[in-house]
Amino acid sequence: MVELLALPYSPWSEKAQWALDVRGIPYRYRVFSPVLGEPALRVKLRRLRGPVTVPVLTDDTGHVVSDSTDIARWADGRGGGPALFPAEHAGRIASFALLSERGLAAGRGLSLRRVREDEEALGELVPKALRRPLGRLGLRLARGGVERSLRKYGAAGVAARAHEDALTSVLDELRAALAQVGGSGATPLCGSFSFADIAMAQTLAYVDPPRFGLRLGRAARRAFSSVELRERYADLVAWRDAMYDRYRPR
Repeated sequence: MVELLALPYSPWSEKAQWALDVRGIPYRYRVFSPVLGEPALRVKLRRLRGPVTVPVLTDDTGHVVSDSTDIARWADGRGGGPALFPAEHAGRIASFALLSERGLAAGRGLSLRRVREDEEALGELVPKALRRPLGRLGLRLARGGVERSLRKYGAAGVAARAHEDALTSVLDELRAALAQVGGSGATPLCGSFSFADIAMAQTLAYVDPPRFGLRLGRAARRAFSSVELRERYADLVAWRDAMYDRYRPR
């Protein structure tokens, strides 16, 4: 059976899962452990050096697909449902996929900083069974994991303001793109629902997480959120919510 190795709180994993779900492809969902699971992931990807991350899909032949966009392309060749990469919009969808990556990288840099300073959010990173036995040590280990992620993704030396500027630039481009297609409600970016909508919807996760799809604890949801950006981009949040309600299988 197809297996998706993913993180329940990751917008990248949500991109892949949404693509599989909307195409109606059965799969087994397995939660990745960022530290303990890394050696096995390196073996699976045959990548002993450099950063490794999820989502990663393994199909029923043993073929491995990494990267959310590649997983969505894999899904588009199987199952049913809407075409995620229609040929007539290939260039536009590719542009939105890259734009989404820029926005998500900036949002991740912001949220990781918030998690680092929020003990409740750090506590949510510790497995439930270990929270009481580890106590404060668990929080220190979780903070160390957050610091490691900041370094891993090249965000440690970047100012928070630079991340925010990058994210708002992406959101401004999304707003302009929606204006071009008369965007209101669940308006697809390319005329019909496609991977462009899945990808760009995720950029709002670091403004105001969706009501479903991502699985976040109370503190993590707070760390993902920005009151200022939520008010500034309320129209985009409303668009994202409408897309989820209409196109995201629960």
